[in-house]
Amino acid sequence: MKKLLALLLTMAMVLSLVACAAPAPAAPAARAGDVNGDGKFVVGYISKNTTDTFHGPINAHATATLDALVADGTIDEWTGILDGLTDPGKQCDLADDCITKGCDAVIILPAEAEGAAPAVQNLTDNGVAVVVVNSKTTNTDELAATYCGSDDVYAGTLLAQHVVDNCPNGGKYIHIQGVLGNSAQIQRGEGMHSIMDALTNFEMVEEMTGNWLSDEAQRIATDALNKYGDELVAIICDNDDMSSGAQGVCNEAGRSDIVCIGVDGNNYPLSMVKAGTMLATVLQDGVGQIQAGIDAVVAISKGETVEKLYDVPFVLVTSANVDQYYTGE
Repeated sequence: MKKLLALLLTMAMVLSLVACAAPAPAAPAARAGDVNGDGKFVVGYISKNTTDTFHGPINAHATATLDALVADGTIDEWTGILDGLTDPGKQCDLADDCITKGCDAVIILPAEAEGAAPAVQNLTDNGVAVVVVNSKTTNTDELAATYCGSDDVYAGTLLAQHVVDNCPNGGKYIHIQGVLGNSAQIQRGEGMHSIMDALTNFEMVEEMTGNWLSDEAQRIATDALNKYGDELVAIICDNDDMSSGAQGVCNEAGRSDIVCIGVDGNNYPLSMVKAGTMLATVLQDGVGQIQAGIDAVVAISKGETVEKLYDVPFVLVTSANVDQYYTGE
């Protein structure tokens, strides 16, 4: 009996030693770009908004592309479209959410240059790679892994030069701005003023924000027609929702001679150029910008170096080249 008891005690000790010596569960495999060590590469996407005509195709392209990258295993997860509501405060809150969700890289389309800067600061302070798309924050050049966008100063010069070329006698014009503080609003205005302010035969009689919105631009254009009459020769807009709205008001008032132009090259203003009811638009390739941003995220996920700037050029679209860009949809 004593021998049996001793044998049982010996076996118990051996099993205990084996259990103690068993290897611990394996840690998640290290992955390039994994900043929090959870073995996954998670991407956050903070939109500017989910409503306007320029950002709709951007968000749709991002959704399809990021879903495909999850499906093929290039990335592990992404957050879906987080709606920034064109509100920098909301974007800062969403940056906190991305950190909580364990994001390793975040794509952000800033609502404002200054207001959305704390979101970029917070993300980078927490080791998250930030890819800024479409418009810059004030700290993008310093902190972001890369910026994927277009030269808005150049876009402003295209707007101004188009007016100069089509109003050879000069005259009075107004400038309808985007949301004040957005980098596109600031830089497009800078480019426009660099040309228009040097011309003595042009006079800017009003400059005010239309907040990127067609209905606000329509109101401003109506007021300007009533106030300046035949002396008004042009309405320069920071985007195409506003330029197409302003041009529509002018055309309905029998003033199709007034030159209205803006930036984006959405299908509706392109259709107006095609129909001859608006002379031109400055095309901004938003889908190209977001694709460059997603390409940068993929490179980061692989531990590759990305460039600090990916430039997607603006294009002046007129009747001469509109068929290259208008889909007819």
